[in-house]
Amino acid sequence: MKVISKYLYIELLKPFLIFSFTFIGILWLVQILPKLESLVLNKQPLGTFFNVAMHTIPQVAYFVIPVAAFFSTIYAINKLLLETEIVAISSSGFSFLFFTKIIFLFGLTVSLILFFITFFVLPKSAFKLQSIFFNIEQNFAIKFIDSGKFLHPISGVTIYVRDKVEENQMTGVFVFDDRNENYSLLYSAKEAAIRDNDNIRDLIMQDGELQIESKDESSIVSVRFERFGINLNSFIPETQYYLASPSDVSPITGIMKSQELAELTEYSTSEYLAESHMKLASILSPIALCMLAGLALIVFNSERYRTTVIVIFLSMVALVMQVAIISLKSLLVLNADVFFLIYLPPLIVLVGILLIINLKDSFS
Repeated sequence: MKVISKYLYIELLKPFLIFSFTFIGILWLVQILPKLESLVLNKQPLGTFFNVAMHTIPQVAYFVIPVAAFFSTIYAINKLLLETEIVAISSSGFSFLFFTKIIFLFGLTVSLILFFITFFVLPKSAFKLQSIFFNIEQNFAIKFIDSGKFLHPISGVTIYVRDKVEENQMTGVFVFDDRNENYSLLYSAKEAAIRDNDNIRDLIMQDGELQIESKDESSIVSVRFERFGINLNSFIPETQYYLASPSDVSPITGIMKSQELAELTEYSTSEYLAESHMKLASILSPIALCMLAGLALIVFNSERYRTTVIVIFLSMVALVMQVAIISLKSLLVLNADVFFLIYLPPLIVLVGILLIINLKDSFS
């Protein structure tokens, strides 16, 4: 019995590994290409490329693993049915409950993998990934020089750089400061450079003009200058470090410390709770999907049912379940008290599995 159990388990595991690596690779490429483009534009070193690539994988795996488990179960069970191995095993005295236990064990294994990723790998990788891009956004000098477009670092301030000559050197600089209630300032210069000293950034402009215009348009003053400097620190948003978003904390931390996290960040308590409950509900997905796919194919394995129709129906059920979990997250953001609803999709599928088990009399 142990030999047969091990054989069936391996038959389920092999396609799971293939589907997982294939799906993760495809979705990883889709996710990583826009990020790499941003890194190239911001002239990041090779080490940053590697960090972003590696820390993107857990985020992709979190979404892909339940789907890979579902399709690998369909593939493996259908293969065993086509080769009449399930019929041979059942004829040897193995019951329907035996197959149920093997499929459940496989689904539980996948859920444990997803549990490990969700609790230990995903929060750290998501935090690291977001921190990298946050630091790039905070690197004002790089963004300022290489933008080639109008920037609005804070409300009331617009900056434009026409071209970069060399490191920290630029030509065609315009700075519009409209934060004062009584007047607005327009700086323009043919050349400029950024001087950075202990995080104190100054824009040194040469051969330019300053226009001071009153808000009521009653007066305007124009001053020519050969060399003029303004401090850029006042143009940079005050936040200088990245705080964990709901996707960057483990489910337990998000539930137990949602109030504390909300006080430190711009996110609400319900957003942390919604994200955490969604992750917990997603951990149940592999068990529900694997048992649904495997047992349905076994029970309805007869000439009356076409395998293609069964697979399409199961795929629709799986899609609805996954979409429902994600969609209910939005409802929890509005009302965190109904958090139990997000667990209904996988639980409903598990109830459906119990109904399938009741049809075991048709199993042969």
